[in-house]
Amino acid sequence: MENTLIKKKVTKILLLLIGVLIIGTVSGCTSDKSVRTYLQALLDTSYKNDSKAFVEIKLGTEEEAQALYKQGIDTGVGVFCSRLGVSDEYKEDFRQIYMDMLGKVRYTVEDAERQSDGSYIVTVSYEKMNIFKPALAIHQENVTSMMDEWAQAPEAPAEEEMVAAVYSEFKTSMETVLAEVQYDAAASLTIRIELIDNVYTPNASDIEELEKALFDGE
Repeated sequence: MENTLIKKKVTKILLLLIGVLIIGTVSGCTSDKSVRTYLQALLDTSYKNDSKAFVEIKLGTEEEAQALYKQGIDTGVGVFCSRLGVSDEYKEDFRQIYMDMLGKVRYTVEDAERQSDGSYIVTVSYEKMNIFKPALAIHQENVTSMMDEWAQAPEAPAEEEMVAAVYSEFKTSMETVLAEVQYDAAASLTIRIELIDNVYTPNASDIEELEKALFDGE
């Protein structure tokens, strides 16, 4: 039943953060250091709700950063629940665990190298978070036990109650793993900061690759 639904959909999830990362821009005539700070500001605001650098380098105000973060979370939670097949009535139940998950991502913006066309190649080191696979393993075991109990009960719970219990258990499994989450060894990738009409903008495909790299999945 719903355990199978969760199993099939979670194992297919790799990127649940499409639309979360704030894509910002900064004007031309900059330096390696400012490009690194710029990318770090975007990542910190998007994932960790840390707008200090965002405000300092005048990408926007504190209020604008908060609004963008909230918008990203709204979008991300919607994608998260949609891909799990979670109905809207359970969406808010996953919001905090989703925010906690983003807040624990590990990345560091390293060197930025200016290219002949005026763009930059920025190296970002990261450690992949192992969250979905271990959470799914716990979830499968616990739901199997739940289903055995239901099968042996004089009267099985209503289907709506079972569905709610399955989704609640998956949330609990994620919380359990996240409390002592494990990471892979450090790796790195590069992100292009392209100069388009004299405005620097992160390459969308590279940002997507970083998002994929930050979390485990199939």
